[in-house]
Amino acid sequence: MSDAIVKETYPAGDYIFFEGDLERHFYIIETGTVSICTMNRQGQKVELGQVHDGESFGEFALLENKPRSASAMAVTEVTLVRVSEEGFQELLEDLPVWANCMLKSFADRLKKTTAALKDAEDKLR
Repeated sequence: MSDAIVKETYPAGDYIFFEGDLERHFYIIETGTVSICTMNRQGQKVELGQVHDGESFGEFALLENKPRSASAMAVTEVTLVRVSEEGFQELLEDLPVWANCMLKSFADRLKKTTAALKDAEDKLR
């Protein structure tokens, strides 16, 4: 593995990153469970979902070059593969150019979903 792709371990309860952080990498879960959460307009924690073995998270910051749209916390001890922007490009090297465009579109749709969830929860209160 190059420096662009690094293995990391986090104990249960540790935050991997926080909403608003400026980082240019994402994670693939080797083992464990991670909670993806955000804060609603009242400042209350809202879990958006959990990701498990083999799934990835944190792509938005990499794909859009914007601050993190949510926080990530280890629910169990997790072993992760952190993939930098360089590593991401290495992984995409053998894929057609449209794969990158599709991933960016995916990130945009998910960000809109996150905003809609925040709005929906506010209306329930």
